[in-house]
Amino acid sequence: MIRVIETNLSMDYENNIKDHQSRVIEIDSWEEFIDEIINAKTVLRNSSIGSLHGCTIPRQSKVENLIYDDIHLSCDVYNFAGMKTKKLVYKI
Repeated sequence: MIRVIETNLSMDYENNIKDHQSRVIEIDSWEEFIDEIINAKTVLRNSSIGSLHGCTIPRQSKVENLIYDDIHLSCDVYNFAGMKTKKLVYKI
């Protein structure tokens, strides 16, 4: 298991940040996590620090602009209603 910091920035239609949340979650492997994002898999996760719980990618969402390396990941997630969330993940 490895830990990552997952930050979600809720964006409006003009790309202004409206809200943000960060949490530390545990994942089995970086490669499996990237695969989940690529395939827009809905996986429920509990925060390992604090009380933020939820899924990495909401159901019926679309992932775009995915960029990642060995420790960073960023992408845009569009929910079923078209609202955008910028996802930033950092492996710690």
